[in-house]
Amino acid sequence: MSTGSQAAPNVQRSAEVHEVIVIGSGAAGGMAAWNLTRQGVNVLMLDAGTRFRRTQFWSHVKPWEAREKAALGQRPPQFYVDTKEQPYLTDEKNPFELVRVWGRGGKTNVWGRVSLRYSDVDFEGPAKDGWEIPWPIRYKDIAPYYDRVEQLIGVCGGDDDQDSLPGSKYHLPAPAPRCGERMIMRAAKQAGVSVVAGRRAVLTKEHNGRPKCHFCGACGKGCDIGAFFNSSDYLIEPAFKTGRLKVLDNAVVARVLVGDDGLANGVQYFDRTTREERRIYAKRVIVAASCIDSTRILLNSQSARYPNGIGNSSDVIGHYLTEQIRFHMYGFAPELIGTKAQNDDGIGGEHIYLPRYNHRGAKRDYLRGFGSQFWNTGAQPGLFWAKQMPGYGADFKKRVKDCFPALMAMHPYGEVLPYRHNRVRVDGTPNDQYGVPIAKLEYRTGENEQRMLKEMYDMAESIFRAAKAEMLPFTRGAIDSYGSAIHEHGTCRMGDDPKRSALNKFNQMHDVKNVFVMDGSSFTTASEKNPTLTILALAWRASDYLAAEMKRGNV
Repeated sequence: MSTGSQAAPNVQRSAEVHEVIVIGSGAAGGMAAWNLTRQGVNVLMLDAGTRFRRTQFWSHVKPWEAREKAALGQRPPQFYVDTKEQPYLTDEKNPFELVRVWGRGGKTNVWGRVSLRYSDVDFEGPAKDGWEIPWPIRYKDIAPYYDRVEQLIGVCGGDDDQDSLPGSKYHLPAPAPRCGERMIMRAAKQAGVSVVAGRRAVLTKEHNGRPKCHFCGACGKGCDIGAFFNSSDYLIEPAFKTGRLKVLDNAVVARVLVGDDGLANGVQYFDRTTREERRIYAKRVIVAASCIDSTRILLNSQSARYPNGIGNSSDVIGHYLTEQIRFHMYGFAPELIGTKAQNDDGIGGEHIYLPRYNHRGAKRDYLRGFGSQFWNTGAQPGLFWAKQMPGYGADFKKRVKDCFPALMAMHPYGEVLPYRHNRVRVDGTPNDQYGVPIAKLEYRTGENEQRMLKEMYDMAESIFRAAKAEMLPFTRGAIDSYGSAIHEHGTCRMGDDPKRSALNKFNQMHDVKNVFVMDGSSFTTASEKNPTLTILALAWRASDYLAAEMKRGNV
């Protein structure tokens, strides 16, 4: 289907031409809308779902209460998109798990809240090791925006500052480490590895009129008091108050439309409930539907001017999909076995973090690096680990109860290099219910990641040995399924060379100056870190640039 201005007679077309259309309401879309509206720009946002109301969250619903509610036909908000509604394809030999949330705020409603600054170790990596293209920015370019984001949303963390993990004077107080986490920190120090306070977008004190976290530990169900950052409460609702934001709910975007001048002039979308096709028009388009969906939209935006997808003369859009490799290791701290169970709910997830360190010292036989998270450490809800313990009957139950306060958990993340063969494609794929080609994800890691994985396992084992931990069984070399980290990047990457990148350093398309792509697809590399804080900072920076260019009449 062409993305030109001609549409079938039965297609609903809006006569209004909007100043800016934003596709997506997550971290990037929310930030763009908030920043542009406060600078006097009128914005129309397209959201594939509807608003998730905090009063309907099951954050504090106990398991037995959940069963009673379910028996009455009640259920919590359905954050995650069912693949039966919106399917995608993946390689049977190398399956890729894709997690999507359609609705106001996207995945920020249920995200892990880990908020780590990238550093020049990350931004300068490709320039130093020569693998693929370099980032067009450095830490000094984005540092002021990290400062602003942290002040706006509230990020708790310690005062540690390393070359691989920059510190911040704007961190809120860090929550105290749990007993098991203190033992991990002590053991890591003995193993020669630094473990520091984690950085999370959770309010450990009242901030900007919002209440502090009360440590219920149920963050994965959505926060019903708004004590952790989500795009809907922190960005979109304030943007509404300017009077310059409108949101179209249940608008499933298919393509960016293009005029005869080669510029984007609007968006084709389908109503999620009626499946009706509609077209709306705008002078500028921001694509922020999250990495995979944004890439699918761009690739499906084909026309005589852009037969390979809009803005894709470089043929990089869809290629260089990156995520991270990850595994899990568990053991029991001997000092805590048989002790009284503590209230370890905390801010939900771990209170500590292991920053990348492998760029220091002897040269490795692989490129890039890794860090580690530690969620589930301590007396946490759920006894999934008990299935790995031998025994049965009363003795088994006592053993599980004794070990409950003592669990130590590690979850190392390693950077995957950008490979051209890792891609999102739409050519030759089936259509979805709206008649739009679905995405196929092709992804596999290489020898570089296998070599890195060996040191990741060595590191994890050394910490558990230093802690004299009683280990649960594990298999060296095993990793989570691809996509499980939910950190997709790179398929519409930024760079200085238009022949090897799709975007410039301000997230603006080289080929189509009135299209900006602001989500994780714009990243040049993945790093080992969680991307959301960087997505927010880059989106603020890019929307500042867009607003300035609009005032100058350049876009």
